[in-house]
Amino acid sequence: MKIATAIVATAALAAATGSIAPAKAQDACTEMQVFLSISPNHREDVMDYIAPRLKEATGVDLVAEAIGSANMVERISAQMPQPRITIAHWDVAVGIAACDQGLCTPIDLSRAPNAQNLYDWAYTKTPEGETNILATNVIGVGLLYNAEEFEKNDIPPPTSWEDLSRPELKGRISITAPASTWGTAALVQWSKMQGGGESDIEAGFDKAKSLMDNMHTVHTWSSELSNLMQLGEVWMGTTGSNMAPALRAQGLPLRWVMPEEGGPLVGGGVSLVKGAPCEDAAYEYLNLYYSEDFQLQRIKNGGLASPLPAAWEALSDEDRQNMDLGPNDFDKLVNFDWREIAKHRPEWIERWQREMQ
Repeated sequence: MKIATAIVATAALAAATGSIAPAKAQDACTEMQVFLSISPNHREDVMDYIAPRLKEATGVDLVAEAIGSANMVERISAQMPQPRITIAHWDVAVGIAACDQGLCTPIDLSRAPNAQNLYDWAYTKTPEGETNILATNVIGVGLLYNAEEFEKNDIPPPTSWEDLSRPELKGRISITAPASTWGTAALVQWSKMQGGGESDIEAGFDKAKSLMDNMHTVHTWSSELSNLMQLGEVWMGTTGSNMAPALRAQGLPLRWVMPEEGGPLVGGGVSLVKGAPCEDAAYEYLNLYYSEDFQLQRIKNGGLASPLPAAWEALSDEDRQNMDLGPNDFDKLVNFDWREIAKHRPEWIERWQREMQ
């Protein structure tokens, strides 16, 4: 009996990606919309690797837009109860709050086999124990610095959050505002170091205020810090661990370090939007996203630490050495109670604008 070429190709794709979902076009879905987080080469990688495979497996065209997490929540909320967006790649911290507001639907991991193979901490669950956010990467908040400027000025490489106060860095540092998840995370970290925490932020504000004499600027977005680093105006800043590999690829002498006191875990996540169309295609998308090949591509092109152990095992020694954050550092990451933080964060942001600008 002859088998159609298209079926053979689809079966080969399913075997390569570990998919067990039936490969068929969906009558009610010809196009699926996805919000992507803003990170190096994210949209490029998704459209290069996932889009054609999704089309072949399901007949669905992928439409992907990269926007900030807060904007995702606003736009998806405005579309309810009949959202057009099927998948949201938001910061886990933002995703927790969004899902608590009813914007997400539980993820059936049996329908995306590759997503079953992540580190245990990669699954965010509802109070009832259902998974509603999957980690898409591992990002720690720490210190990005210009190794060339440090060496030229005989400044030892940073090892601690306290290095932000070094007098030789006067006018050369930049910290992240709490309007960014990374800025909120740093604020809570500083508070925890002095006995505070998610519901007691006073010590965090005290620390930020103590840094004002050393400050060049306060940035909100990583692109702002990147520009200041490239211009040589800022030599060290607080930011996520994914920035340095991407900027080194552009020839900049930048390194990221995990402070000895620890660094907040603020990884990205992905959720399925409640009531959205294209459910079958959404699960095929998740299965492709967590395939070993795609995760390797994200490590290499995005500088992002993967939540998939198999991707690290397959990584070359050279690529592994180029990462500033790897599996050996994961136990140094500090996981916060983001549900508690969400209760206070709007007040913190308003206070920051009032007292720190």
